[in-house]
Amino acid sequence: MMSPDRVAQCAELAMLFELSSSPKPGNVDRCHDFLDIGFNHFLVSAVSVYPVFRRAASGQGSIGTLILEGVRAWKSWNINSNTHFGSLVLMIPLATAASRQGDLRGELAKVLAGTTIQDAIDFYESFRLAGVRVADVAELSLKDPDFAKQLRQEGKTLQGLMFLSQEHDLVASEWSTNYERSFLLAGRLAELTRKCGLNEGIVRTYLEALAETPDSLVQAKFGIEMARKISFLAGEALRDTTLDKARQMDEELLAKDVNPGSTADLIAASLFISLLRGLRL
Repeated sequence: MMSPDRVAQCAELAMLFELSSSPKPGNVDRCHDFLDIGFNHFLVSAVSVYPVFRRAASGQGSIGTLILEGVRAWKSWNINSNTHFGSLVLMIPLATAASRQGDLRGELAKVLAGTTIQDAIDFYESFRLAGVRVADVAELSLKDPDFAKQLRQEGKTLQGLMFLSQEHDLVASEWSTNYERSFLLAGRLAELTRKCGLNEGIVRTYLEALAETPDSLVQAKFGIEMARKISFLAGEALRDTTLDKARQMDEELLAKDVNPGSTADLIAASLFISLLRGLRL
């Protein structure tokens, strides 16, 4: 079992490695910014949540409260855009599980199953505060102002809420499958990092994940056909050993403001798992 400081360091490094890897088509990285938010904002966001990861790894606080604390941490630095919401939602449960004596994935299943109605309510508040974009749904929409009241009436826990969204949201899908893809991608990250180095290993794992499954943030903003097109382009970029096609794809997506951010969140979680399992430079 790692110390809380070591777990929090792994979480920080996972966020920073994901952020700085390039070219990661459509996402802020060390080579370029978005018009409204830049690389430095993401650096500040990642660093600001270190105490939250440490609290999680110390077994302190509930999952929903910790996610809310994470959003408030970056807001305290005057960051008003959504930077790392999806990453937080995936990584806080992992940090909590890593603080326990058992197998990481087994402990993670217990953490997710142990979430409460209050966790779901806190998650709703953090979602609202972060300004997250999601697809429209008919049942228990996060955009509904009476959401908290409905949660209490129906007795929905945070994991129960994720079950409702698993078909159209990559983060919710991970919660609903005990992080099935994240653990698979963690293994792939370790393999590609040994073969290609850290930066290219991360980029290629990102492209593989994007080619495999359409990004849910792209789908929420632009529709399923655009999300499928981006997956096709990622598959094409993977076949180029020089990553030039990935750089070209990056420029095209940035010009259209198309951001496969949910896939980036998945890579951050996978990096966290890899680091917890012993991945080193």
